[in-house]
Amino acid sequence: MSRFTFRLLLPLLLFLGLSTAAKADSFQIIFTGTATGTGQFTTDGSCTMCSPTAGLLTWVVSIPPDSGPDAFDIVDDGPATTQITYDRLTNTFTSIGTFNSENFGDFFNLFNNNTWILSTANGDFAGTYTVSPTGVPEPPTSVLLLSTIVLVGWFRRRNSASNASLA
Repeated sequence: MSRFTFRLLLPLLLFLGLSTAAKADSFQIIFTGTATGTGQFTTDGSCTMCSPTAGLLTWVVSIPPDSGPDAFDIVDDGPATTQITYDRLTNTFTSIGTFNSENFGDFFNLFNNNTWILSTANGDFAGTYTVSPTGVPEPPTSVLLLSTIVLVGWFRRRNSASNASLA
């Protein structure tokens, strides 16, 4: 092995050992029943019981009439949204219910048996929901760095071998 490889090996091992790969993941929610809709949420990728204060990064649910800019979300829909919990092991939600800040009086509740209820001025809606992952995660930075270092080392070794044959 060359001196270059030995000089690079220790910092590379330290970097890989101390780096944390991005683990955020994204999910889609499909609502069916007396009304239909969709939702999406992201977690930090490591929480088991994910809530807005513990790993649930985003959460938006769109069931008409609460859709578009009037959708339920954890950004501005009040303190009850902190009680929304995603259980990664059972792939279900639970909540004590949340009011929609855009459509005052609309109330949405999720249950851990994959059912939901939406109470609005237009009536009550209910049904079931399914949760599924979306997208493919990007490779971690450490993998990209390692592949770059391997390529640089290979090119250096190839160039030094060709220079030795010219001499």
